[in-house]
Amino acid sequence: MKTRQYPPGSLRQRARILKGQYLNHRFERGSPIPPLPRDAIENVLNVEVVLPPARLLMAPGTQPTEGLLFLASLARGLQAKTVFEIGTFTGLTSWTLARNLNGAQVHTLDIPPDELGVFELEGSDEFHPSTSTPMAYESIPLQGGTVTQHWSDSARFDFSPWTHAVDLVYVDGAHSDDYVRSDSKNALAMIGDAGAVVWDDYWRLSPGVSRTLNAMASERHLYRVPGTRLVVFFTPAARTRFLNS
Repeated sequence: MKTRQYPPGSLRQRARILKGQYLNHRFERGSPIPPLPRDAIENVLNVEVVLPPARLLMAPGTQPTEGLLFLASLARGLQAKTVFEIGTFTGLTSWTLARNLNGAQVHTLDIPPDELGVFELEGSDEFHPSTSTPMAYESIPLQGGTVTQHWSDSARFDFSPWTHAVDLVYVDGAHSDDYVRSDSKNALAMIGDAGAVVWDDYWRLSPGVSRTLNAMASERHLYRVPGTRLVVFFTPAARTRFLNS
């Protein structure tokens, strides 16, 4: 989605920023998904993590610093041994998760750049992996866990080998309703007894994500992570660890 650019510091730019902040606040106020309680956030963030080099942070289409910090901390708190990411893009999140999990296996899935998807895409689905640029987990020295890249449309991929075998699933694939529903179904099927699922891009400019997760919220305990565009689901055992400790 393209937005009109104004000179930095201009009145129109500041007005656009203020309008965006207002609309974001209104979206959050109207959300049926409650924020993750402060004590649970403190429980998740109560670990030391390693983040990528500053030159790679905040690149368009990548997970912002606050989101990476939450994901890496949650993975550490879960003592995750197997992680599955739907939506690789540059591989930055894959690297971050593997770097913070000694001995873990991080599986990451993305559609090949030249392949058409099964379902229609949303207008915000503009970021795709590149075959000409090395993935972050290939270009930055990696200690800790390993990263295994899978290439397929998530709507076609066979997730069955990971049924009930994954400690953390991160869903950051295509944003249309059909893809979010499909990816969510597969994510929830993969999660183990004491794991968690995290979705990205829950905000007003990704209506497919918000519609799908809002509908799911009537059946499951979902939480928004304040300061991010993340939504998290904990299994009962993980809820006990982070929300009732």
